[in-house]
This record gives sequence, structure tokens and C-alpha cells, in this order.
Amino acid sequence: MTNFIEILIRGLMLGSVYALVGMGLTLVWGVVGIVNIAHGEFVMLGAYLAFWAFSLIHFNPLLSVALAIPIFFFAGMTIHKRITERLTKAPELSALILTFGMSILIWNLAQFFWTNTYRSVPYLTGSFPFFGLVFAKSKTVSFFLALGITAALFAFLKYSRLGKGIRATSQNSEVALVCGINTMRMRAVTFGMGIALAGAAGTIVSLQWVIFPQMGASYVSKAFAIVVLGGLGNIQGALAGGLIIGVLESLTTQYWSAKMAQIIPSMTILLILLLKPTGLFKK
Repeated sequence: MTNFIEILIRGLMLGSVYALVGMGLTLVWGVVGIVNIAHGEFVMLGAYLAFWAFSLIHFNPLLSVALAIPIFFFAGMTIHKRITERLTKAPELSALILTFGMSILIWNLAQFFWTNTYRSVPYLTGSFPFFGLVFAKSKTVSFFLALGITAALFAFLKYSRLGKGIRATSQNSEVALVCGINTMRMRAVTFGMGIALAGAAGTIVSLQWVIFPQMGASYVSKAFAIVVLGGLGNIQGALAGGLIIGVLESLTTQYWSAKMAQIIPSMTILLILLLKPTGLFKK
């Protein structure tokens, strides 16, 4: 029983990081109306940011999250204003093709500059006991970092004026525009927030796993599974979806195999689309 509880908690820790990635994707998808295929590449870039900051100037990896959020936020806003803004009225296929091309470009640039060498951030190694359970220090700290960012995101969307504008734009952009909300600005801010969440998740990922240029593909597939599971544009659903995917992967790894755990996102997408295409939670 103790072992099972430990596996569940590890799954929740894993899922909290997945949820950050999923919430970033569902925000952009729900408010901007663009399916960002390149979302996973920004997770990869966030991980490399933490790695190089630690390697070159011995910057504390835990503080890399605070460094990544503004950098990726402004990068996301710039990308939206210069590239993706014109696609908000275009067919969805156009956005898919553009963001897919962006993904390939970022991946190739990462491969060119950093090669395929696996890298890691040797920080917070080891584990600690807790009431008979054993947890890795890096995963525990990652969990609380992800939890803090999630809480801040929820508070921002619920209580801030800008957050309320984003929610209004998501629910009905035409009515929001009539009410005096600058929907173009809301979309730009949302795109920046989505990229910032991906970058922040990447810095957290660097504490736990190896970093390499192709890692983004894995995270974008998990993000899609989370969005499909939680419901398009549903932040609470994305949080729940991320935790569910994390627990399922943890259980599958323990009781079946790590290889089988890797197909959990694909199986989730298939099952939800067949059984409940709108997701488990309402928008």
C-alpha cells in the first residue's frame, strides 16, 4: 500500500509539470484560436536556458524559472505580433502549417547550436524520506514550483483586470470587443503567456531529465493529450488532465513498462475523441 501511495504522489508530481505545458497550449488555443505545434520546442528552449545559465554563470536553476517567464513572455508576444496575429482569421490549416514550420526551424537551430549531445543540470540530486516514503529532491522541488506557477496563473485570470479581459475574449471575442476590451491585445498577451508557461515548464524539466533538441516532440504530444482530455480552452481541465496523465504514466511505468507509458498520451487522445470529443470538462 505504501508503495502504491508513493507511485501516485510521484505521478502527481510528474503531472504538475505536464499541466503547465498543457495549460499554456490550451490558453493559446482557446483565446487566440491557433494550434501551436511548436509549443513543445519552447519547453526545450526553456530547458536549455536553465542549462546554459547554470553552466556558464552558475545561475541557480530554481531562479531560472523567474528568468524564463519574462523572456519567453516577450518572445511570445513578439512572435504573435510579427507572425501569428495575421492567422487569427485564416483557416486553421494555415496556422498548423506555420507553427509546424516554426517547430522544425527551432528544432534544427537547436541541433545546430547545441548538437544532439544529452545534457543535464546536476542540481538537487539525491532523495529524502518522508513518513516511510522516498522522494527525489528535484521532483519534489519541481512539484512546488509548478504548483506555485499554477496558483499564480489561476489568481491572475480570476482577479486581475487583464485576466478577466482574457477570459471574456475566450468566451466571446465579439461581445468582448463591443464591451471595450482590446481583443487584439488580449490575444497577444495570451500568446505570450502560453509561451512563458512552456518556457517555465522547460526550466523545471531541466531539474529532472536530460536535455536534447528533440525533446519538444514528447511534450507537445502530452500537451495535446491534456487539452483533449481537459477540454479545449479549459484551464482547470488542463490542470486535471495533466495530473491524470502523470498518474497514468507513473502507474504504467511501475506495473507495466516505461515504453508502454510513452504511448499513454496517444491512447488518451484516441479514447477521448472516440468517447467524449468535447473533453471531460466543460469550457
